[in-house]
Amino acid sequence: MKEEEVFLNLEQRQVVEQAIGDHCHFRNWILHAVNCRSNHVHVVVAADVHPKEVMRQLKYWATRRLNEMGASREAWWAELGSGRDLNDEVALVGAIIYTLEAQDRK
Repeated sequence: MKEEEVFLNLEQRQVVEQAIGDHCHFRNWILHAVNCRSNHVHVVVAADVHPKEVMRQLKYWATRRLNEMGASREAWWAELGSGRDLNDEVALVGAIIYTLEAQDRK
């Protein structure tokens, strides 16, 4: 049976953002921006591994922290996700602005 779509409350969103920040710090990745929405997360991070591996690790740790809150689910995140390289300063700045500011303009 498929679970209902996830809608994270404010406390859950804060836990997700903290988990992402903690994991980036642990891995010595540079966290440029994070914005956890009610049903998805945007992250801009500089890491020494493939973007899909970054996404896998961040999903894992965010899931672990959410489950520790007592709201266990079979799946918190969709299998999909977009991980891409930002190859220059313009792309990086654009991704940061989109993550931190453009979400509420949609």
